Amino acid sequence: MESSRIPRRELEERMGRLQAALRAQGLDGAVILQRADLIYYTDSVFQGALIVPAEGTAGLFVWRGEGLLSPLCPLAPTVVRGMGKLPAELAETEWRDWHRIGFEEDVLPVALWKHVGAVWPAGERADVSPLIRSQRQVKSDSELVRVRRSGRALSEGFNALRRLLREGRREFEVQMEMEMVLRRAGDQAGGRSRAFNSEARGVVACGSAAAVETAFDGPIGQPGRNPLAPFGAGGGEIRPNTPVIVDVTAGIDGYLTDMTRTFYLGKLDKRFREAHAFCVHVLEEMTRRLVPGAVPEELYLWAVEQAEAAGWAEHFMNRGRNKVRFLAHGIGLELDELPVLARRFCDPLQENMVIAVEPKVVFEDGGVGVEDTLIVKPGGAEIVTPMERGLIRLPD
Repeated sequence: MESSRIPRRELEERMGRLQAALRAQGLDGAVILQRADLIYYTDSVFQGALIVPAEGTAGLFVWRGEGLLSPLCPLAPTVVRGMGKLPAELAETEWRDWHRIGFEEDVLPVALWKHVGAVWPAGERADVSPLIRSQRQVKSDSELVRVRRSGRALSEGFNALRRLLREGRREFEVQMEMEMVLRRAGDQAGGRSRAFNSEARGVVACGSAAAVETAFDGPIGQPGRNPLAPFGAGGGEIRPNTPVIVDVTAGIDGYLTDMTRTFYLGKLDKRFREAHAFCVHVLEEMTRRLVPGAVPEELYLWAVEQAEAAGWAEHFMNRGRNKVRFLAHGIGLELDELPVLARRFCDPLQENMVIAVEPKVVFEDGGVGVEDTLIVKPGGAEIVTPMERGLIRLPD
């Protein structure tokens, strides 16, 4: 699959918006080192640093991967011999006189922060992560092309589950073969998360496997293959009369989409069928309500109130210590972007934000639910991961 490139003009506009935000915060400039943020401003993967002054031309320093830079990147790189040489390089520039310097404090290791920050021993340091994350949450037309391609590939993988899910097959075998389908459809076979120590592979979970204790901040358990890698599908068998919930991501040209569907063989208990119908109701209502101006906290509280009224509150978005306190998360270059549909997220939605909405109900003996990646639009969200949302009965 041929890769698309972000136009040079758009990369320049992104940089201009960041510089305007730096000026508004009274910062002299920012040092950007985290990979997803570097990708956003250069459309390239490399080891290096982006130095962004509030005024003037930014500097791009690269110590590995110079040949991987996009031909449309508007910045000419300065090649340095490793991260250790970066402070000496910066000390020779006019930027050494900065007084207020921004860093990505939510993700930057302390040792690296100290190493690079030594250029400004008396400087005041500030967190620019909120500025960058806020900018990244509204997707451009070029980004949406990638998001839609990712969604089509992911839907192709989910449709393949109709033939891959069979009685007696192990969960990890199904996930493995689904990943083969996704790779053939163009999936990049890897995703990024911003949260510290966040690891996930997506999951195929039959019955109680969806309800195991989890170290991942998501509403479905991820058994994994061993205790030191508790993410992804485990070794349980696909059984009849038991829900099989599948939550998997795909990525095209760096941009991720997220999707969940629930399958079954034989018959399902009324409890599972009713809980799943509730999840579909919530997702369909969210699809209508994801419009510019909607407030994330209000959307989340509406879903919580619906779960309480329907009798699913104890199990909505998992239960006990595994319960998560959100309904949806932004997605793009990273799995866990802004906005989040949760308490205390009160900035109104904007057109072309991309959000994965995932209502789920999890019992001790199985989980059900549905998830789609959606684009905020004035008339209601655009569905990026099209597929029927109801319970999917598999051939016997």
